[in-house]
Amino acid sequence: MKTDNPASIFNPINSMTKDNSINPTSAVNNNESVDTINTATSENLFNDEQNTSDAPVPTKQQRIGKQQRKSDFADFKETYLMPSKLTKRHSVNIEESVWEQLERVARILGDRGSNVGSYINAILSEHLKIYASDIEVWRKL
Repeated sequence: MKTDNPASIFNPINSMTKDNSINPTSAVNNNESVDTINTATSENLFNDEQNTSDAPVPTKQQRIGKQQRKSDFADFKETYLMPSKLTKRHSVNIEESVWEQLERVARILGDRGSNVGSYINAILSEHLKIYASDIEVWRKL
């Protein structure tokens, strides 16, 4: 009994040939496939700088004392969390997650009267002051 269906007849030549009419991706053990093991290990998959060979050898980190932490916090608080009256205000759209983080910092670390608007204003003022010379150079490009 002869059938016209090639699947019903076992033919090792037909079963071993490459047929990419349905699935254009190459077979896993195909010799023509890309060697993904070598390329995956050569790249840093997690963009983690610690695992690169160019990274410097970590040095022993100095311990930061309680007094230094208090001093750093006082400087941070004085720079960013001082309540201020904003005049000629403008609304700015930011993501909800960023707003929640800013609100938490202002509420927990700030004194009475500290708010997100004052905190954002201080951050942006500091940023513009730090990058003023770079911004001027970039403007002239």
